[in-house]
Amino acid sequence: MKLENQVALIFGGSSGIGKATALRLAAEGATIAVIASGDIAKANKVAAEITRNGGKARGFTADVRSVASIRKVVAQVEQSVGPIDILVYSAGVYYPTPLGDMDEDQFDQMIDINFKGAFFAIDAVSEGMKLRGRGRIVNLASVAAYRGSSAYPLYAATKAAIMMLTRSLVGKLAPHGIHINAVAPGNTATALNENDRVGEGSAEILAAKARLTPSGRTYSPPEEIAATIFFLVSGEVNAMHGATILADEGLFAGM
Repeated sequence: MKLENQVALIFGGSSGIGKATALRLAAEGATIAVIASGDIAKANKVAAEITRNGGKARGFTADVRSVASIRKVVAQVEQSVGPIDILVYSAGVYYPTPLGDMDEDQFDQMIDINFKGAFFAIDAVSEGMKLRGRGRIVNLASVAAYRGSSAYPLYAATKAAIMMLTRSLVGKLAPHGIHINAVAPGNTATALNENDRVGEGSAEILAAKARLTPSGRTYSPPEEIAATIFFLVSGEVNAMHGATILADEGLFAGM
């Protein structure tokens, strides 16, 4: 129970890596604020699962495209759950953005959710963490930030931005006892890529990805990414600031 008496705020906590992280940090003793994008039932479902397992959690919603909504939910969590010790920003969208076939609304949505939301979530929690002299922040990047993708160029760019944001904020946060780091997963079995795994044409997609994956596991289980996030917030290693951990089945190395 290394996280006992700590409050963890998880944006994107109602599904995928965020949900797996909520379950893992709760099992380690943290009280979890599960943030869903708009459907409180999804957040409450994860919170109920945590409670059934003997943990503590509560569901919330926030539109991460809105700075006001982010600040509002942070205030709600601090007032109803307690001071925030851990922030995990796992909210994100993933879809093709090829040149010549992209509209402005899709562009703005990906920038706002994948990057703008992360920036303002950190901004919203950091002042409280500074006052208390402690905090752990973990952002979700991606192997796409390292290797790029002609079909997903904007997604890759947002994740590269997350890595640089994580690195750039160290100078303002580390002197106050706040650790900010990131995890860069490879292909992970979540709802974001369900169509690639089981949809039309998935056999060809899986075969192509398998050829590029040295480990032989084309998709990692989200629980292993959650374990990597737990490592960063556990307090066992305090020397890490601004780092991004690749957890990609060797995909980048194999390139």
